[in-house]
Amino acid sequence: MSRYEMAVVVDRSFFQAMGEMRTVPDISSRDVAWFVVGFEEMARAYRLVPDAVRYTTLEDSVLGLTAGVPVSLELFEKRILAKLTRRSGPSKIAPD
Repeated sequence: MSRYEMAVVVDRSFFQAMGEMRTVPDISSRDVAWFVVGFEEMARAYRLVPDAVRYTTLEDSVLGLTAGVPVSLELFEKRILAKLTRRSGPSKIAPD
């Protein structure tokens, strides 16, 4: 029997959009370690800020990923364009 051991780094908003995942209390019982990070904006860059670590089984990770609430493509594109605008000024690319 093979044992899965993975480390996944995700930002806080992505992790919060996922479905509920049961965690395991002991690191030796985990298949996946979720490292949740935030972003701190600096002068011309972003810095990753550790937020939390959650240990889960592979099965619970799959359930959490598939039970997440996706955003519409339109909302996703608006958020990306807003971030690009904040970062580099107005974009010459407009969404359809």
